[in-house]
Amino acid sequence: MFKKIVIAEDDDAIAHMVSMALGDAGYLCIRARDGAEAVQITKMHQPDLLVLDVMMPKMDGRQVAAKLKQDVLLSKIPILMLTALADVESKVKGLDAGADDYVGKPFDLRELAARIRALIRTTQRERDRNAATDLPGSGGVDAHIKELMAGSDAFGVMQLGVAGFGGLMAAVGQSSSTEFIKSLANFVLTELRAKNGSFLGHLGGTDFVATCPLDEVEALGAALVSGFDANRHTWLDSGATQLAEQARLVIGLATSGGFSSEKELAQQLASASKDSRAAEGSNYVLYAQKS
Repeated sequence: MFKKIVIAEDDDAIAHMVSMALGDAGYLCIRARDGAEAVQITKMHQPDLLVLDVMMPKMDGRQVAAKLKQDVLLSKIPILMLTALADVESKVKGLDAGADDYVGKPFDLRELAARIRALIRTTQRERDRNAATDLPGSGGVDAHIKELMAGSDAFGVMQLGVAGFGGLMAAVGQSSSTEFIKSLANFVLTELRAKNGSFLGHLGGTDFVATCPLDEVEALGAALVSGFDANRHTWLDSGATQLAEQARLVIGLATSGGFSSEKELAQQLASASKDSRAAEGSNYVLYAQKS
């Protein structure tokens, strides 16, 4: 799916040059010829990024940026300002108005494209984070798995969750449940780093996805199981200790080389996780091809 970029530039030659370059790079570009039109088109299309000239008729770039940043939805759209005003004061005013980055005229199209990619990448990563744990969400998980599958290094993937959490949440309430999830995330991240892993994504609730080097995946599973059982009672108030003891950590594991697509990986993790939930106590299950 194409990323949409609104190019707000009153100079036809510059607008055409930028549109051609970004179009060749795979972006869908929409032109706005003045500040008022930039606001209107941005509201209509909600693009992935706005390239905004500072000096425009009807409404200048700083006014456009300030207006968009006041909107609860449009404020999430990153703004890259183009300007011939090279002095520091002009840049400061633009950034204070809501611009996320600046490129001075004349500019190199390669630098412009690189800055646009970086802004879109950063914005998507931040939007996707889980509100409770600040970990990457499903979009971040998908992007990370794609990156690993495109590489040559062997890796392991695990999907983990807490069986019995629904009853625990009903008993202790939303606030205590959220603190339990935060503590679980911190615990998993600590164990993951100790096994040379660096990625943990939060799909929601107590469902997480982690990746680590292939030779560490089962050791990590075992460490998480024993550590969860030893620490789960500390993640709730003392009066809820018995409830915590009823929670079980269930983990499905899969290893690269055993799957050739993201769909196949998802099926393997689902199968291993199902087997883990069916077993007793906290445990992990490594996917094995069923004959």
